[in-house]
Amino acid sequence: MTQHFLTPKNPETADVVMIGHDRMLSTFFAQVYKETGDDPNFVLWEGCARGQLPYADQVIDLVRDHAHIPDELWEALDDDRACAPLRTPEEANAVTRWSATGRVEPEHQADSANA
Repeated sequence: MTQHFLTPKNPETADVVMIGHDRMLSTFFAQVYKETGDDPNFVLWEGCARGQLPYADQVIDLVRDHAHIPDELWEALDDDRACAPLRTPEEANAVTRWSATGRVEPEHQADSANA
């Protein structure tokens, strides 16, 4: 499944906002949570059932109050869904990080992970 990590609007309530597409379940999914040690405190977890969220705009609407939504995000998610059957396992499990305004380039992703 693809994973898109978004920039939270309010880190006091949720410091992780992740959405993506699960090709095995044919659905988008959303997880919003606060990291609290071993077990995260989930604010939102949707898209666990086959075909539950078939459209990118549905998953974006679920997290709109929790994360900044860059202009390019809808297109990236729609591409995840449309190209899912053609992707290699590595492509199908891609992780993308987003700032409030756009995609964070891969070389910067590694830098921010080590910070």
